[in-house]
Amino acid sequence: MIYERERGSSWTEIAQYLGIGPAEAEERFASNLDGWNTAFEVPYRLDDTGRKRIPQLPTAAYDPAWACNRLDTWAGNRLILVNDDRPVSSGLAMAQSEK
Repeated sequence: MIYERERGSSWTEIAQYLGIGPAEAEERFASNLDGWNTAFEVPYRLDDTGRKRIPQLPTAAYDPAWACNRLDTWAGNRLILVNDDRPVSSGLAMAQSEK
């Protein structure tokens, strides 16, 4: 749902896919979207003890190199590809080096 909202889908479109009404879709998932947006401003929250930081975003946001490695490993294990050590992230590395 977050992906769909981020790419511009309306609540009506999301609701149609889920087989529910637009108001119900928004009511059910709006808090998830709010949490996603808030996490960019406040990337960690404290646990109930107030001593441990809990990440609010997916792991890839905190350690993109790890996420790229995991995606490359996944793709390498499941896809038949031309000899490419980094089937997913090789394009990302090229884009960074072009800057």
